[in-house]
Amino acid sequence: MSVTVIIPVYGKPDVLNLTLQALAEQHYSSFSVYLVDQGGSIAFEPFKDAFEHKLRLHYLDTPAHTTVSDKRNRAIRQSTEDVVIFLDADTIVCADFVGEHIAMQGAGHDVVIGYIYGKKGINREELNYEGELELEEFMRWFEHESGRSADEREKYYGPVQDQLMQLQWPWAVFWSGNISVSRTALQRAGGFDHRFKGWGIEDIEVGYRLVQSGYALTLSRAAWAVHVPHEVDEAKRRREQTVNARRFLQKYPTMEIELFLLKLLDWRKDSAKVPATTTSIADSLSHREQTSLVMQTVVQRVTSSYDTHLLLVGYEAGLFALSQVSTLIDPREMSEELMNIDEKKIFRLAGSCMPFEALTFDGCIITTVWTMYRPEMIFHLLVEALRTSRVCYCLSPRTEILPLLAAITSLKKQGKAIEYSIVDIVDPNMKLVTCTDHGIVQVQEGGMLDDSGCHRHHSYI
Repeated sequence: MSVTVIIPVYGKPDVLNLTLQALAEQHYSSFSVYLVDQGGSIAFEPFKDAFEHKLRLHYLDTPAHTTVSDKRNRAIRQSTEDVVIFLDADTIVCADFVGEHIAMQGAGHDVVIGYIYGKKGINREELNYEGELELEEFMRWFEHESGRSADEREKYYGPVQDQLMQLQWPWAVFWSGNISVSRTALQRAGGFDHRFKGWGIEDIEVGYRLVQSGYALTLSRAAWAVHVPHEVDEAKRRREQTVNARRFLQKYPTMEIELFLLKLLDWRKDSAKVPATTTSIADSLSHREQTSLVMQTVVQRVTSSYDTHLLLVGYEAGLFALSQVSTLIDPREMSEELMNIDEKKIFRLAGSCMPFEALTFDGCIITTVWTMYRPEMIFHLLVEALRTSRVCYCLSPRTEILPLLAAITSLKKQGKAIEYSIVDIVDPNMKLVTCTDHGIVQVQEGGMLDDSGCHRHHSYI
């Protein structure tokens, strides 16, 4: 079984040299290494000379601004080996690293997640390493001084005894810093999507497609590596991850992805689903939608100023029938007749994370579906409604309005320029809350829309 190691390069030749030193010391030596650079961030000749008799090195230089996904895909296309190991340039591997990955692959595990000591996500607590970037000294520090800082994903591995497929979202631990995938699995899943730009999500999205394609993820603690500590721009990472997260939801607009992105659930296999979608709730909501007379009043109000493009959150027949309503979001089960209406876009989502760009709609109407949500979900629903629409109309039973007002108050406390009003609608038991975020309207009209468009494809390599 042949194997290649693919390493995206971002300058930092000293750290890369340490990574290559560790690969040169492998007990299993029959493998190739692809360094995929971007705009010539390193000089390859010194590495070629230093490791000429130790590693089979290949160097690919890509144009500036090439995404990390495209860099990996180019190396996948250039190589021919049966197994592809993806490794970060700042990750130092143990002496049995390649051999352990090969052993797992040979045992029939097509997707193997290697353990990474010291690996963190965005909220990092950096280890303090100030020694020379030489393999022996670094590994001595790791063994005796570092405290062997655990992989951040350990909190997910433990509750399921390393059985990754028992996790609610097993693909969420598919981090490209230390993984191996059979070429067959990569080709079936379609490789990396180059449209994910910047940091985060692009590897998890591949993991999602691998799981959807029927491949199980397997953890190998024996194929371990150590992440070299370094400073990062957390604010930049958060911005890039936010854009990529929305792109992920645009590709797969499902409640599974929506809830994952919100991180409202624990990753244990027995986690409760949010929001509940039981028949009793659905039945009670049908009664709460009130009378057609109430709906007629709502229609008159919401179409008096914005009459072209409306988003509806929570199905209500009278509102959904409006020609101005182009899109529906509802977490509940929908009938085949409803789902097959060609002129309407319908998403089975809760609305707390929406696959739309800023100010896509003139207005958003939220029916009483929000009353089935937890308080934190109501907050996120309002954030998204006000991000994607110029004005938000929320229907509320009079006796249940407090959680909605609490969410609005939380937004105002965060410095949002929220204005809202409350009026009775025909029936004094039904309130209409109108909200506008003047801050988002002013910013987005100034031309600061984020680039989050994406289309669904299946093959990228």
